[in-house]
Amino acid sequence: MTRRIPDIDVVRGLALAGLPLVNLALTFGDGFPAPDPVSSFIYDNLVYQRFLTIFCFLFGVSFALILESASRRAPRPRLLLVRRLAALFAIGVFQALALDGNLQLAVYAVLGLAALLPLSYLPRRYVLLAGLALVAASMPITELDPQSHGSPVKVLFEWSGLLALGYSSVRYGLHTGLARHGRRLLVCLTAATALAAISIVVQPDTGTIPGAVLAEAGLLATSAAYVLGALLLLRTRAAAALTAFLAPIGRMALTCFLTQAAAAVAFAALADVQDWNYAALTFGGTAILITAQSLACTLWLRRFRYGPVEWTWRCATELKPVPMRREHPAHAVG
Repeated sequence: MTRRIPDIDVVRGLALAGLPLVNLALTFGDGFPAPDPVSSFIYDNLVYQRFLTIFCFLFGVSFALILESASRRAPRPRLLLVRRLAALFAIGVFQALALDGNLQLAVYAVLGLAALLPLSYLPRRYVLLAGLALVAASMPITELDPQSHGSPVKVLFEWSGLLALGYSSVRYGLHTGLARHGRRLLVCLTAATALAAISIVVQPDTGTIPGAVLAEAGLLATSAAYVLGALLLLRTRAAAALTAFLAPIGRMALTCFLTQAAAAVAFAALADVQDWNYAALTFGGTAILITAQSLACTLWLRRFRYGPVEWTWRCATELKPVPMRREHPAHAVG
């Protein structure tokens, strides 16, 4: 069993908390209200693709932790990883066909098999270099439509690079001993915030290669700033509240991701929101949804080891049922 790392659960919960800010509008499509200028600025500069970037990076982290755990208990650990990715692909196809048409999870699975699995045989420095090279290669690819998900080539390079960087971060042990690196985290946060601020102030033209590079660098820097800020907050008095709210969501990330999609699809089918206030619907709706998920996950994890989708995923990976109920109901989620 992979040992839980609370900091990673919190950051994963943060990523899940931000995804509905984008996915809600994507699910509604043209029926979603137009944003006011302030909301549009916040969305474009602080929200769009930022949480997706964190989510993608963390999948690379998870793959590395699973392989690390499997290497200690299985003679063929990569076979276990292949089964895990195959199961993720099936879950992704289910989401695409039965829910909102989103193939994100399926793409992660394919990239995991095509990129991460071969990279796992290489020394960690080559995995890191590959991740940096792939992300760097994606940056100058211009986007004709800034509100699109980018060209397929851009997505292929960027997501593969983020997965590789997440994977290499575990190989370098960056997920351990974070409490000892508060000063380094602060320095990195300052640098990331500065780069993000420059990109926001300059508002580069993404129709040019220099502009696309600066815009992408600012986007990645904003995502990094969110992660670093959360890790630093976990070294303050806010740690207990932050962990209690976000860690349960992070522990049940796949369940929450799919239930977010299901909730958005159901809401879109039942409600005509064309004339609603964009800010109230997007930010208020996300706050309500995430609060409900945090409460539901907290209550669930008091009696069960895994979320329902996580348990199904684990059983498919292990090719056998795994214990789900806790022997003694927990009074807190750690």
